[in-house]
Amino acid sequence: MSDPRHIIKFRAATGFTVVLEYGSAEELESIEKKIQEAGLKTERLEIYDFNFSESDLFMDMRSPECIAQFDLDDWL
Repeated sequence: MSDPRHIIKFRAATGFTVVLEYGSAEELESIEKKIQEAGLKTERLEIYDFNFSESDLFMDMRSPECIAQFDLDDWL
């Protein structure tokens, strides 16, 4: 059995659908709380497939490059 993935999907204030993947449940919960406090709805995903899942932006927040490029506050 593979490790569970920690993925969250939300519609940003810009109207874009954003999907973020984190390395731990704790990180995901922290981000989810921040998004919900901004008045946006979230959805946790068990899987995300680049070919079949829909989003305007996917960021793998386990990657230092993605962390450096993505500022959540810009999307809230």
